[in-house]
Amino acid sequence: MGKKQQQKKGAAPPAKPVGGMAITVGWSIYEVLLSRDWNQEGALASVLVARISPRSGKVAAASYLVDLACLGVKSTQVMMFKDPNEYAVGLRTHILQLMPMAPSNINLAAKIVGTGYQYAARLGFPPDPIFSQSCYLLEGANPDAEPTPVYTGGRDGKPLFINGPNDNVAHVIAQLRRTVGEGNYHFLIGGDPSGMHVLRDNGGLLLDDDDDLIINHDPDEK
Repeated sequence: MGKKQQQKKGAAPPAKPVGGMAITVGWSIYEVLLSRDWNQEGALASVLVARISPRSGKVAAASYLVDLACLGVKSTQVMMFKDPNEYAVGLRTHILQLMPMAPSNINLAAKIVGTGYQYAARLGFPPDPIFSQSCYLLEGANPDAEPTPVYTGGRDGKPLFINGPNDNVAHVIAQLRRTVGEGNYHFLIGGDPSGMHVLRDNGGLLLDDDDDLIINHDPDEK
């Protein structure tokens, strides 16, 4: 895949540093798993891609947690295993314990990851730093050949931010105000979905439907 084409897909690793997972380019696809509810509004897409070396039998794996509604590639990790068994009892088991997964294909995996990355980049949100290494596991994929639609944003196609335990809520909101403008995005703030608030931004004050103050943030906060 050429450099210009890689940039178009949105999942291209930088030219440097080379090494690490770059050795997996050309390895056979061993397995691709995708969270079952990845296309539900507000759901995080979990993707697991594993490749196997035709010579050593080693298995390289990359996992991605993709927020298609706002933040893009929130987290990703890469791991190398000595054989399929070590992979199966390691990262694969861990991922399956976290959420239901189903078999998928490399084109859809790359389409989800690339779409999330591109959408978040337009909003000003960078991917997890490990993204440059995990992208090597997606080499050779053809997202354009995958007919499954991958939608971004939430209600009305506007960015939808659902905060996680490690998200800086005020920073994310301030960034959205800068990139898309007040009133052009939605929020769900809270740890328990049953207790979440749908918020609107009123000049730096986040208010719920009853006009109760949820957060007072500085719109110029970096």
